[in-house]
Amino acid sequence: MTTRFAVLVDGDNIGAQQAARIRQIALARGTPDIWRVYADATRQTTWDDTPGFRLVHAGTGKNAADVLLAIDAMELALRDGISGFLIATSDGDFSHVAQRLRETARCVIGVGE
Repeated sequence: MTTRFAVLVDGDNIGAQQAARIRQIALARGTPDIWRVYADATRQTTWDDTPGFRLVHAGTGKNAADVLLAIDAMELALRDGISGFLIATSDGDFSHVAQRLRETARCVIGVGE
């Protein structure tokens, strides 16, 4: 059975100029099934022009991208059988999510600027 792996990016916190670095780190650990960037798509962002990453509009509220990324991570782990995660962000908001994913035997890699 193949291990399923997801790359989840806090696009409100990490710029698209980091896409190549994120891709390199992720591919060194396997072949991700999911490449998502969570951001307020109404703001100026270059993530929507970045090949291979799917921009998920998280809304305009404070921490909306963080909340949606956290919800999706848990859903992917518990419902969709994703067993590995690379979470790219430059803040500590995802330490609780990472801990919960690890408690469910998921591998979590954190990447930041």
